[in-house]
Formats: sequence, structure tokens, C-alpha cells
Amino acid sequence: MRLDFSRITQQQNVYYLTPEDAGFSQYYLAVREKEQRILTDPEVRKLPYLERDEWPYRIKSTERFLSYISKKTETLHMLTIGCGNGWFSNKIAEVSSKNEVIGLDVNRDELEQAARIFKTKNLHFVYADIFNVSDMFEAKFDIITLNGAIQYFKDFKELMTLLTSFLTPNGEIHIIDSPFYATDEIPAAKQRTQEYYESIGVPEMTKNYVHHDKKLVADFDILYTYKRNIIHKILGKKESPFSWYRFIKK
Repeated sequence: MRLDFSRITQQQNVYYLTPEDAGFSQYYLAVREKEQRILTDPEVRKLPYLERDEWPYRIKSTERFLSYISKKTETLHMLTIGCGNGWFSNKIAEVSSKNEVIGLDVNRDELEQAARIFKTKNLHFVYADIFNVSDMFEAKFDIITLNGAIQYFKDFKELMTLLTSFLTPNGEIHIIDSPFYATDEIPAAKQRTQEYYESIGVPEMTKNYVHHDKKLVADFDILYTYKRNIIHKILGKKESPFSWYRFIKK
């Protein structure tokens, strides 16, 4: 890995690049507990092939991305932001042992679970505030992914500017299984989110969930977009309702 992990603080096989802050993660985990969506180790090992919650809808989007990177012949240094329990980072690392992957999050509990389950030489799990590792990550990655995570970042433009600085020349940012909204849909979506988090007793999460406008990704490549298909519906085929966006650093 281009990062020197020998000098980084490690606990439970998780590397800590910034001091721990439980602010966001305590509310995130509280929501997951209320939703009964904290997974056991055996369940995490199966992901995304798990017949519960949203997982059946994430199988195809995962397979599409794995197929995409498997076609690349060069060694890839990849960063998965918001990696959680590490299932997606591990799937990427399994594509080729020559590729190197960092799974990054601010959720210590899930990171420790990820490090406990997935012990692969080309995969490291890191705790870090992404906005405080600029010097360490500058121009380090060929591919950065945000899979089901973009809604937890308040300022999309600030995030993309930062992540672009982390990319090598012609490096790519991929946003997968993440919601974006038409401008006129946002007020109603915000209201639904507030009502939902209040209904499960974690109103604090409302301010941590952001409804990003589709205009923000207007210049991104769209590698997949959901289309209603009556045949798929009849056959019971499940597809992600979210588009797959790609940005390439020029």
C-alpha cells in the first residue's frame, strides 16, 4: 500500500488516522438498532447476498462495479469511503490480489467487525475524519467509492474537491446506491426523513442525513440508471433504484 501503516496507531486491526469522535456514529448505530439492521458476523460474510432489508436490491449494483474494475489491467489503489462493516471493500479486494484497498469510516464498532471478519493482505480498515487526512491521501488513489454513503456528507462540492485531490491522474470517483433528488422533491423528502427519525426515537439523525440535488452530479458520467421494467417486476427481479455516477479526474 502506498501508505506506511507501520507508524499508524492500531487497535483491533483498525488503523486510526484521526482522533475518535463518536458524534455521528452514535446516532447512526442507534438508528440501525431501532431498525434491527445491525448484522451478525455470519450475515456480513454473506453480503450482499442476504435476503433481508435492502440487500436483494444491491446485488446487481455490486456485481456491475466488480465487473467494471475486473476489466482494468493496471494495479489499482482504491479507497472506499463509508465502508461500514467492510463487505464492499472486501469484495473489491477479492477481484485481484494485486489491487490494494482501504476501507474508511468513522464507525468504530463496524470497523472492528470488518477487521475481524475480513483478513486479506491487500485490505486495510481505517478510522479517519476524511477532512483531516489531506496530506496523507493526496494523489494516492486510482478509484474512490462512496457506496450508500453520500447522504451523510453535508457539503457535496467540498467533498468532491477534497476527493479529487486524493486521485491520481485519470483517477475516478464512483457514487453507487446513493439517493439524489430533483430540486422540487427535496422539501417533501426532508419532511419524511424528519418524521421517520422522530418516529423511531432518534431525531438527532435528521441533521446528519442530507438530501442532495441531482444538479450536483449533472456533469458526472451515468454508468447505470434505473428503468422501470414490467417484465422484471413480474419475474420478481430486484434492481437498485439509484443511478451509478462516475467522475474522472482530467
